[in-house]
Amino acid sequence: MIDPPPPYDVTALGVSIAKARQAARLTLEQLAERSGISRRQLIDIEQANKTPRITTLHAIAHGLGIPVGDLAQHGCVHGDDVAEASY
Repeated sequence: MIDPPPPYDVTALGVSIAKARQAARLTLEQLAERSGISRRQLIDIEQANKTPRITTLHAIAHGLGIPVGDLAQHGCVHGDDVAEASY
């Protein structure tokens, strides 16, 4: 039997996206333009009001110029620890 996956922390994902955006010195408007994701949707994702689909996460990563896995891993919870963003 396969164990269920660990929980996913959407708050940590939102924080990592916000940190990556700020590290890239991009405004929400600039990332929206680069990624094709609306500013409102980016706000909702950064504030953990919505969980992005993988295609949305891919578009955001592309807009930031980083691999999608770099963003996705920050939402993975390992035991009691949450992966730390390194932006």
